[in-house]
Amino acid sequence: MLRTETIEPGTLDILIKCMKLPSLAPFILVGGTALSLQYGHRMSIDLDFFGTVDQLDSEAIKTELDSIGNTIFSSESSVMLGFYVNEVKVDIVKYKYKLIESPIVIDTIRMAHTKDIGAMKLAAVCGRGKKKDYYDLFFLLQKYSLKQLLEFNKLKFPDTNEMIILKSIGYFEDADNDADAILFEKISWNEVKRSITQHLRNYLN
Repeated sequence: MLRTETIEPGTLDILIKCMKLPSLAPFILVGGTALSLQYGHRMSIDLDFFGTVDQLDSEAIKTELDSIGNTIFSSESSVMLGFYVNEVKVDIVKYKYKLIESPIVIDTIRMAHTKDIGAMKLAAVCGRGKKKDYYDLFFLLQKYSLKQLLEFNKLKFPDTNEMIILKSIGYFEDADNDADAILFEKISWNEVKRSITQHLRNYLN
């Protein structure tokens, strides 16, 4: 079942319409929104679409997005197009890394499998991990062990450095001042930190 309570109705409307656009057929929803729609654990606001395409057809994508809502072009690079569609942030990313599992399709919504999301969440925490990433990691660790998530990350990113990931998982200071995620369960930020730290200790011992 698609946990649609985790996104605003306007965001869901844009998501459903994006899934029908020919230019976005090679793309799947990833990140926190894809995880929230599967787990139902927190509110999420952005739409991130990743696809293993040769190039981004910016004109076709922009034209088709214009057909589903008021579209504002916000950013562009060789691997990413950024838009706001009816004020919903939509990023389209050319992605070179393989999928660990086939995408999940629920009610026409193509989403990354939680194994892929888990691998990508560890990568996100290794960057400037945001509080929402740690909340997502907390809930992923209800389903998978840290050992499994590290294995998924290695499958997806063969050149990854496990020690850097482990150090990043236990470093919360950059995220401490972020706004709390809007959760559907009463889980405090301190509980999230304690739980992740315990998973880390268990793995290292």
